[in-house]
Amino acid sequence: MGLFNLKTVCCILLAVILLSGCSNSQPLLAVPEQVSYDDELKIAQLSQQLSQKGLDTGTRMQLIFERGIAYDSLGFKAFAQSDFSYLLGLNPEVPDIYNFLGTYALRDGDFDTALMSFNTTLELDPTYTYAYLNRAITLYRTGHYQAAERDALRFYQYDVNEPIRILWLYLIEKENDNKAAKNELQKRYDLINDKTSYSGNIIAFYLGKISESKLMQNLQQGVENNRQLAERLCEAYFYLGKYYQSKGDNERAKMLFKYALANNIYNYVEHQQALYEMKLLEEKEE
Repeated sequence: MGLFNLKTVCCILLAVILLSGCSNSQPLLAVPEQVSYDDELKIAQLSQQLSQKGLDTGTRMQLIFERGIAYDSLGFKAFAQSDFSYLLGLNPEVPDIYNFLGTYALRDGDFDTALMSFNTTLELDPTYTYAYLNRAITLYRTGHYQAAERDALRFYQYDVNEPIRILWLYLIEKENDNKAAKNELQKRYDLINDKTSYSGNIIAFYLGKISESKLMQNLQQGVENNRQLAERLCEAYFYLGKYYQSKGDNERAKMLFKYALANNIYNYVEHQQALYEMKLLEEKEE
């Protein structure tokens, strides 16, 4: 009997998962994302191109940048950081590079370096929207909630229909005034054009409009492949973890952060922040 094709196995598992639903005792899970042959081939091809002699600086920078992004998406942060750091020596005025390096510093808890990196990103490009979110999270982690709120608000204003922007703004605002933040969350939710999206359902859960089981049930609607399911679960489990953490249920929060990490969506801010939340919870237990 021949070996099963990996894609076939993944599809079967995904189908079982989608049919089984979710309950508190049986969490909804995706097949953890893995490094594929195509991923390895892409990195090998980029490295081979970089080994060629006579490359002009612009071409070399583009190839290194593409390889850095590939490393980042696969969770090879040290390799990505090495590529992006090398690029700074070739051109110290590329905002993307500072933003990437800032996220690595933020992940590691090096907030001073992270803040400098995001500041530089925004000095080079004041419209770099995700640098506002990243800087807001850095300020949030260091207890500078008012400054964090300003950046999170600006990030939200770039797209008021994206629920994830609303959620981050709420998480930060409630550190200043929990009741006012809840009122603003409701107002911003009311303004969303499409409240049926899975991320819109996360806000609905926060507002008490739907149950957790209903949230996880709705999350599965329209899922086309395992990657999409893994991405949704990474986000949903992180924000569920933050919800239960705010209720003082650290054990449940820790479990949910682990579920968020289990999907291997390395380039999502929710994955990176779930990892940091785990670190904080483990420090409390020591």
